[in-house]
Amino acid sequence: MLRVSNQTPDALHRAGLTLLLTVLLAASASAVSTEAEWTLAQDEKQIQLYTRPVPDSPFLEVKATTLINASVEKVAETFGYGDGCSGWQTMCQSSEVLSTVSETERYVYLVLDLPWPLEDRDMVIHSTGQIDREANTVTVQLQSDSSKHPAQDFIRAESHGMYQIKGLGDGQVEFTYIIRTDLGGDLSPDIINPRLAASMHSDIASLRELAEK
Repeated sequence: MLRVSNQTPDALHRAGLTLLLTVLLAASASAVSTEAEWTLAQDEKQIQLYTRPVPDSPFLEVKATTLINASVEKVAETFGYGDGCSGWQTMCQSSEVLSTVSETERYVYLVLDLPWPLEDRDMVIHSTGQIDREANTVTVQLQSDSSKHPAQDFIRAESHGMYQIKGLGDGQVEFTYIIRTDLGGDLSPDIINPRLAASMHSDIASLRELAEK
């Protein structure tokens, strides 16, 4: 989630930040579990999906990687800036920026439209970005912060994640997305975990298709 302007020659210099998500978006590097190995769950249409368990959570963490034939700016724009749902976000019902702290930091409120008979969820995401011009890489960390918005008429979900856009040259980028979401309520992880890879694959495929148009 990062806003990139097309008005200066340096792609990373133009990169600003945005926010998330998701349908379903590990927040700081310390929040992403490093204790378990990733397990390949799905590899189709040049999109690799991995899962792994994380401490203190019954829900799996998911990682998606793929190559996209588009610029860093176009991928960032397609991912979205939080001021409205992006076209690739299947479960996004609404999204709005609550506050902009700086060019690379903001808070976003999202409502997730879960399939019937599940109740809809909402979440507050704190988004912070980092630009590495030497590595031609933009990394955005995503972390829930429910204190920034009072509870609404939804079950509050908690989500931690990150995404990275790395320019490879010749109009191609490597895109990586890691997300762990606790949907709250009484949802069983036995129902959610087996569906995570398929759901993520659908969203990443949509993101890539939109970015390459």
